[in-house]
Amino acid sequence: MISQHVFQDGVVPGGRSSGAASAIKWCGLALVLWGFAAVPAQGAEDPVTLAMKLLEQRHYGQAAATLRTALPSIDQARQGAAHLTLGMIYQRTAELHRELHQASLAVNADYLKRLDAARGGSRSRAAGLYYGELLLETGKHDLAAREIEQFLATADIDEKQRAFGKISLGIAALRSGDRKKAEGQWSDVLGDEPDALAMLAAAYSEAGMNDKNPLALAEKSVAQAKKRRGGPGMRLLASVVPVYVKAGRIDQALSLVAEYDLKSYSYKEVLGRSKVIYFYEYSLLQSLSNLYLKAAIASFERAVQDPKVRDTASYYLGAAYSMAGDIDQSMKALTAFLASPQMPQQFKDRAAARQATNQYQKGKQLDAVSMWDELSDRQPVDPDLLAEILFACGRLQVDCPKVLKKAAAVAEDGDGRRYATLNIALGRYHLGKKDLARAASYMEAGRDKSNKNKIESNDPAMFVNLAGTYFRTKQFSEALEIYFEMSKQFPEVRQIQEAMQGIYSMEHKSAGDVKIL
Repeated sequence: MISQHVFQDGVVPGGRSSGAASAIKWCGLALVLWGFAAVPAQGAEDPVTLAMKLLEQRHYGQAAATLRTALPSIDQARQGAAHLTLGMIYQRTAELHRELHQASLAVNADYLKRLDAARGGSRSRAAGLYYGELLLETGKHDLAAREIEQFLATADIDEKQRAFGKISLGIAALRSGDRKKAEGQWSDVLGDEPDALAMLAAAYSEAGMNDKNPLALAEKSVAQAKKRRGGPGMRLLASVVPVYVKAGRIDQALSLVAEYDLKSYSYKEVLGRSKVIYFYEYSLLQSLSNLYLKAAIASFERAVQDPKVRDTASYYLGAAYSMAGDIDQSMKALTAFLASPQMPQQFKDRAAARQATNQYQKGKQLDAVSMWDELSDRQPVDPDLLAEILFACGRLQVDCPKVLKKAAAVAEDGDGRRYATLNIALGRYHLGKKDLARAASYMEAGRDKSNKNKIESNDPAMFVNLAGTYFRTKQFSEALEIYFEMSKQFPEVRQIQEAMQGIYSMEHKSAGDVKIL
């Protein structure tokens, strides 16, 4: 199913998201700011403390599950700190999944295009459908419609896949501005097949067709799928999650996701005895990112009600609103943080850098660039502040020569883990400029060499960027090594691993099934 892009991040069409900015030392910042918030210390078994430790180790799923389960039993005096921590976990998870979504689109576009172009008796029939749906994800609606129409014109398509194609073709029409054509495609889909019902629910939700009651339709699809052998599939999950998110059913969506093994494929196509192709839901990672971001905002909004953590929560809430494209609310939250007399100047400077980013997106570009330049001159030099500015410049696709020059000089003179975030920011900036050699060099400098593939020692979003750089330079082994380690905590990377290994096999004329390291 094709995701509805609820959150826009305020970037130009085709721009990259802010996921790498998660390399900023969130946990360290929170611990420092909590000292100013006078949060009482707790024992090692306290769920808030445990969740923070898991967050520091980048075990996001375990951290969220631990704290979400314990939340009702946590003392009222600790509820603010608990919601703040839970918001941080979900926000980091949202950023990572947005990066993973972009990486998946890039790798799978290459892979599916090759599959779809193949000829002969072993040609995939399903590739056209999934390639068309991926093109919808990238915003190429006309190309997507042509691919899906060609798929539908193929003989011997089963009725379930024909229904999927018609619904996706309708979504292509809707996003191209032809609502009548979209509704015509959807009206042709008959029956109570759960996956098709879920897709229709998502389509109706995106189109604002409330008379079709998309939420009730989504819930019906889940109930029916649970009765069948194997239970709900990945296509249903990718379709239902955005419906739940739009309807404000965040807890319901989180509970549904928790029931799944996220490395699962959507469709398996057997082409002879020695060739099997697995297809995935390419909208799922974006749908998950949207869900986790909504959950983060809800948690931060609860946290700001607690005077003990209000200022700290405002800082994170401002970042979350900005990621969601709600610039006015972001500016309001950051203004509240900046007005606090308790907050240390170094963190106020970072908040000011984020506020400048908001100003840029509100049309005050000169004021924003001027503020970034001024902040970059602050003494003593704060490498994380320079990184914050560079992440913003890269995200907004803005040339920031003065900050770039200063950051490069500071990174060259510095050493140790204190400069890791700055090196990652420089790498990300050059990646946006398609300078792959510099991008890889800087990100490698920010990598923990003694634990180079361990997420406990490295930021997962940086790993995604670095793996993408290696993929573009055809260093497949290096990229697949990264994803192999990431898969231990984030099994949903399987859709990237599978496609990358498939491309490697094609280029090296390897026969047989795709094998993951």
